[in-house]
Amino acid sequence: MLLGNGSKGTSVYVGIMEDGSEVAVKRMLQQACDDIAENEDKILSLTTNSPFIVNYRNFVKDTTFVYLIVDLCEETLKEHVHSKTFKHLRENGPRMIKQILSGLKFLHDLGILHRDLKPSNVLVDIEGRMRLADFGLSRVLNENESTVHTDPKGTLGWMPSEVIEAMNTKEIGRYKKKSDIHVAGMIAFFILTKGEHPFGNCLHDRMANILNGNPVNLANLEDLEAKQFVSWLIHHNIDDRPYAHEALSYPFLDHVEFYEGLHKPIVSLVVDEDDEHDQHDMVVD
Repeated sequence: MLLGNGSKGTSVYVGIMEDGSEVAVKRMLQQACDDIAENEDKILSLTTNSPFIVNYRNFVKDTTFVYLIVDLCEETLKEHVHSKTFKHLRENGPRMIKQILSGLKFLHDLGILHRDLKPSNVLVDIEGRMRLADFGLSRVLNENESTVHTDPKGTLGWMPSEVIEAMNTKEIGRYKKKSDIHVAGMIAFFILTKGEHPFGNCLHDRMANILNGNPVNLANLEDLEAKQFVSWLIHHNIDDRPYAHEALSYPFLDHVEFYEGLHKPIVSLVVDEDDEHDQHDMVVD
């Protein structure tokens, strides 16, 4: 059963393993996506022990396609947020944010930079747990490195300011762990405001506001502690942002239980056709 279609000929299907378990099968054209698929396979093979990373099953090729197989999740964070009430998100938002940051901490402790965080790349599993997904643009830092030097990559509207600056100047960008944190702050705001973006709703204005460090919608967060927390994560100066482990210790999240308020209904994973990667998506290794 087809669940959805993405960019570059990518499709996601429901599959059934020999043990009867349902999985999501991400099918990608070799010609268009072979490097991205190989990279995602490499990253997922390193991330098998976190409850906050999508669970990897297998990677297969034929003459035309590559197939990445992961556990089937309930829905994307984007769908989840739009389907819930403000009350639900106020009560469960801190838990959801803590799980996302815990997944990010797990990656960063392994030296992995996600580099394409956005609401459609966070999945919600059958127990209501947040799981980071889509590692096609991710990179592993070499030992003693803190920065990936690369052409600017990601999804328009969900890029940190330093990536947008490099994209505008057509220069090699510098991506750090705190670059992921910048976007995690945008996602935290998205959760707490039922789908708003701290840097504006219009994509063109949003990109300019991210670049200039102008979170025009931040005042929409009425809770002072939540506002201070998000403001810290999306700070324009990369050195003033926290690392994931520091963000997890902030009072807004410090006493939140990981698994409170979980729910059980299951629907399907959907690929978001509206979220397309920047066309200048070329890595310099």
